[in-house]
Amino acid sequence: MSNRFLALALAATCAATAMWGQSGNLRAGAARVDITPPANELPIPLVGSGLPVLASGRMPQFVGVHDPLYARVLLLDDGSTQAAIAIVDVSEIPKHEEFHRTVAQALGIPEANVILAASHTHSEPTMYYREGPQQTLPNDRSTSSSPQQDAQWAREIDRVIQGTAQAARQAKAQLRPARVAFSRGQAWVNVHDGETGTGDPTGPSDKSLDVMRVDGVDGVPIALLVDYGVPSSVMLHNITREDGAEISGDLLGVAAQLIEKQAENGPVVLFAAGADGDQRPLLRSTPVAVGKLPSIKEGDAAWDMVDVLSSILAKSVLSVSDGMKPGDGAVKISAAAKTISCATKKQSFGKTAADSTVADGPPAQIPLNLIRIGDIAVAGVGGNVGSQINVKFKAASPLAHSTMITVTSGSVGYILDDATYANPGQIKTGSLKAGCADKAIVQGLVDMIQAKP
Repeated sequence: MSNRFLALALAATCAATAMWGQSGNLRAGAARVDITPPANELPIPLVGSGLPVLASGRMPQFVGVHDPLYARVLLLDDGSTQAAIAIVDVSEIPKHEEFHRTVAQALGIPEANVILAASHTHSEPTMYYREGPQQTLPNDRSTSSSPQQDAQWAREIDRVIQGTAQAARQAKAQLRPARVAFSRGQAWVNVHDGETGTGDPTGPSDKSLDVMRVDGVDGVPIALLVDYGVPSSVMLHNITREDGAEISGDLLGVAAQLIEKQAENGPVVLFAAGADGDQRPLLRSTPVAVGKLPSIKEGDAAWDMVDVLSSILAKSVLSVSDGMKPGDGAVKISAAAKTISCATKKQSFGKTAADSTVADGPPAQIPLNLIRIGDIAVAGVGGNVGSQINVKFKAASPLAHSTMITVTSGSVGYILDDATYANPGQIKTGSLKAGCADKAIVQGLVDMIQAKP
């Protein structure tokens, strides 16, 4: 080998070292596992969906798969503490206590060190599974499940839990020296939901797009944690086949897959639903009624909406990620969990407003989680949090690099800010009373960030 070649090789090595720095104490591993129901499990009824009966006389069912569902796990290790984030393509975390415990055990870490959250897709088989008694809404055509449905739910929930545990074990097996960085950009694919759920472009809407990038010390990507305030509900209640609907990761799931497909050994993309409680996708399969023209679902054509919005969102993520500098490999990790208690109301819906009643309900226990990675704070909240609570949290946090993941395990439903509760016309769902959660969530998370590890 010539001296000139050795000199060039040494120069390249020094350049790489200068760019990525020496290995610190941080190690990271990430993995994804397919949790899509196999063909022999279909069809799966949409129990309790409130959808109209099909022309065949049957209630709608999931009859096919448009794109796969995944469980994704990122594990971080500073040499003394391990913490993990798991994002699963479900609408809410089913059997959350068992689920959370199983993932923590698979990783061999305390449950408090795990943020387990749903990607909030509305096109997956466990969507209408509920633990415990539920309120019956006027448009529900099916108020209880059948033994067959219960058995299907049991199989699908077990598949989801065990698939996530498998992803957790794979992530742990792949731990390697890493660096972490954080940046914030914007994306324009959400809009305020509005009083009627048809979208309100004048309402408050947080466009913040948070990206935490984890790379190996060699520059090879390990994972992207992406957080954006929009539910994956483009295809909500949309019938795409003659006999039913199709399973999909919807907006966030498809965007994650688009990014993962950019390279053969690309990062695992954990796309979390941020504070989406008062948000909706810019486009949805059910268009707005115009004057006397009724709203008619787009059917199979609505997949084009998913493609358009997911592409915009994925491109926005890549733009933020590509502009980030190499991260830090010498960081300390800490984790904490707590619950806050807030008053609720119990509603009974009648055929008219006069027939409806409101009474005091049992206090809601809202789970809070916090994982701190150096100067980055990843917060978890168990509920469909309104965008303005997240805005307040980011403003109050002592760390500029703070992001909020919602719909975590133990979700209590919609959690909106006090200003929204002051306008009853905007409250379509949710059981919390005003005057508690807004301030308690922000202060609770700030206190956890400020606490000594």
